[in-house]
Amino acid sequence: MPTIEVVEYTDAVCSTAWGAEPLLRRLDWRHGHHLTWRKVMGGLVGDAATGKDGWDRVSAAEPMRDYWKRVWKLTGMPYPNPMRLMLQSTDPLGAAVKAAELQGADVADRVLRRFREQIFIFGLGPQTPDEFAAATAGVPGLDQARWRADQARPEVAAAYKADWAETRDPNDFVRNLKHDSPMNGELKHSEGYDRYALPTLIFKGPGGEHTAAGWVRYDEYEAALEAALPGATADPRPDPTPAEALARWGTLTGQELSFLCGEDAKPPADAVGHDWGEGMVWFSPTEARARGLAEMAA
Repeated sequence: MPTIEVVEYTDAVCSTAWGAEPLLRRLDWRHGHHLTWRKVMGGLVGDAATGKDGWDRVSAAEPMRDYWKRVWKLTGMPYPNPMRLMLQSTDPLGAAVKAAELQGADVADRVLRRFREQIFIFGLGPQTPDEFAAATAGVPGLDQARWRADQARPEVAAAYKADWAETRDPNDFVRNLKHDSPMNGELKHSEGYDRYALPTLIFKGPGGEHTAAGWVRYDEYEAALEAALPGATADPRPDPTPAEALARWGTLTGQELSFLCGEDAKPPADAVGHDWGEGMVWFSPTEARARGLAEMAA
């Protein structure tokens, strides 16, 4: 059976994209043998200080925490509690993900996930190369010196600019979409441009292009996959055990543990727990050491 391309429009600071992580992890685990995946960094925040006298990264943090807490009620994924430091723009962060892609898509995915965890679990919005390095200490396969140098390459700036522009060229499906759910996928307007809602996934295969826009149920992703490649959902990989899930991803929020492994799933015995204030996040021992977390075993 042929594979299909999944194009994912996303951004590290988008709370609904963060909220969709359990769904997308399940999709990739169950059906990844049919998928090739391309992430497009959407550039959600150009400059948060525009038009705001006295804006600073500390005072801007708490209002975002309050908004993200409301999103948590919908998605179940952690919100920063507290939020200590907000980022002013997601452009440097998006370009840093594109720089990581030069070391492989898997490495870039780990970098993006670490950025999200730094924001939504630890309350620190990375903005500078030094803050990027701190957020990604110990990422498997990431050559930090090469990555820092690559972040300054004009080819990386051009790749990020292309992603930014692609996000602002939405397809006809999204332009005509009428959707009344929370965090809907209708056409968005920001900084003078139309753009995709984040996250938006487009499945491209023999059955054509099928779009899942904004915050959707998991079964809508599978329906789009099946429409793009009839028969693709007939042979899912069995859902992971908690040990398999932690070995695969290194970090599991409480929402991810239950969604991926079952409502009654317990973390592996060697998992290291971190209480973010409204629940637990579980780290493999290696990931916990990379974050400097205390060894509070499950």
